[in-house]
Amino acid sequence: MYDFIADLDGFFCETYANYDKLCILPGYVMPLMQRSEVREDGRTYAYTLPAETMRLANQEKKDEILAELKTRLTDTTFSFSFRPIGNCKRIKNIFSKFAFHKNLKQILDKYGISFAEALENLNVSQEVWKGIERGKFEPTRNLIYSLALTSQFSYDDTCALMHLAGYQFNFANVKDVVICYLLQQKVYNRGMIDAALNEYKISNLFLK
Repeated sequence: MYDFIADLDGFFCETYANYDKLCILPGYVMPLMQRSEVREDGRTYAYTLPAETMRLANQEKKDEILAELKTRLTDTTFSFSFRPIGNCKRIKNIFSKFAFHKNLKQILDKYGISFAEALENLNVSQEVWKGIERGKFEPTRNLIYSLALTSQFSYDDTCALMHLAGYQFNFANVKDVVICYLLQQKVYNRGMIDAALNEYKISNLFLK
């Protein structure tokens, strides 16, 4: 079996984009972002390299720097409260094809999963889950991630659900990078998921 943690580390180095946290790590060498070149017309042109130049993948000692970053990680994305949807939006959702709960049902149907079956692998109360099913509660980002992993949603379907809830992947966030990797690589084995979450100190999901 391939070393999937090493593969995840490589993806993380290529993708993680919190440059404020990266540049203060021991061993990190800030690249020269301002460059110039003489072009065919004989003139010297100055330009700035893209921000991606600062990613860990471009660092000579990326493995050592990543190891140091991992020692400093802590998950602060706590979102266990579910906000009720206001009456105006609930009425609007009755007629809207973009209502989250309607699209969630369509995606669950696509995977042959009922709402009751989806709940079996989630650490969410019946009351909250029924509220989401009926369009009474807003989903949290952590709930969508948990649902995607336990119900084995594709990356594209997960992105579609997130968009409907007003979210998108933020690669300056460690959790988002790791979840993105798991979904893109279709890593749904619970042992492997737990190993990835533990490696990057990710908690606060709704996984049973």
